Amino acid sequence: MRYIGSKTALRSDIRAIVESIAPRSNVFCDLFAGTGAVGREFKSSHRLICNDIMFFSYVLNRAHNGLKHSPEFRKLSKNLNTDPINHLNSIRADPNEVTEDDFMTISFSPAGDARRQYLSVENALRIDKIRKLIGAWRAEELIDDNGFHYLLAALIEAVPSVSNTTGTYGAYLKHWDQRALKPLLVEPLEIEETTFDNEVFNADANTLIRSLRGDVLYLDTPYNGRQYSSNYHLLETLARYDEPVLKGITGTRTDRAGASVYCRKNLVYEAFEDLLSRANFGALVISYSSDGLLTRDQVSDLLLKQGKKESLKIREIHHRRYKRVANDQRHVTEYLMGINR
Repeated sequence: MRYIGSKTALRSDIRAIVESIAPRSNVFCDLFAGTGAVGREFKSSHRLICNDIMFFSYVLNRAHNGLKHSPEFRKLSKNLNTDPINHLNSIRADPNEVTEDDFMTISFSPAGDARRQYLSVENALRIDKIRKLIGAWRAEELIDDNGFHYLLAALIEAVPSVSNTTGTYGAYLKHWDQRALKPLLVEPLEIEETTFDNEVFNADANTLIRSLRGDVLYLDTPYNGRQYSSNYHLLETLARYDEPVLKGITGTRTDRAGASVYCRKNLVYEAFEDLLSRANFGALVISYSSDGLLTRDQVSDLLLKQGKKESLKIREIHHRRYKRVANDQRHVTEYLMGINR
């Protein structure tokens, strides 16, 4: 799925730096896991600890990195007489039958008073129906927690393909992109099998770090002032399905669920320093950007305070920045830094 800061393209570089400073590592912790792309790179070789303060990210990681294999859905499939993914895709939505209980439809499509255009009415209503049904299956114990998170993750991953946005949910397009008018399609997830007992958390990183230990701690924090809680609020609300109070034209959550101190220039250095000082891990790896609130030297200094100077490794990867505007052609540098304690 489209996600700002995704490290999908850098996974081989991250593995290379991990293998260079911790070649015999067994436990890999991704403390700001996002969509779980980096965890998936290490799932076959390490026991994983994954965390993210955003609940929708927790759901994605719970499915992709927490599951040892895809759920079989024996009880549910017998009850439905079909595969659950096929059943979800067979659900139809009539735009004339929207009710006040269809929160996503009322909040993020033209069916509501705010007339937001993140989703077509039909797709938003299907999302509501599918989300309610997954919740009902869990309440009726037709699926367990593993099955619930698998199906919810599949729904979350389907939404960006029909979202009327440029990639995030900080704003919606004023015209309808053809992509947004296609019917929502839920696809089965590709779950890599593992024998490891992986752990997935939904917690504040600086609090959680005190209870963790392992071999490699990987940190891919937010790096600028744009909060993921604002950029992905629609997916967060879908995952939580808690009917929050929304505000403004964009419909962001008023509770600021998932807001990070790593997006605040006056707090980020202190937050980093606190986290690293409490980390009970033998090796530290940080991904950061030249477009970030901290400089390259500040990030390396943070690592040097915690590890052996001679073990410090730094890789620089140059790439085009995420386009916030059409004519933005600037390039940024991704810093990969690793050190042994």
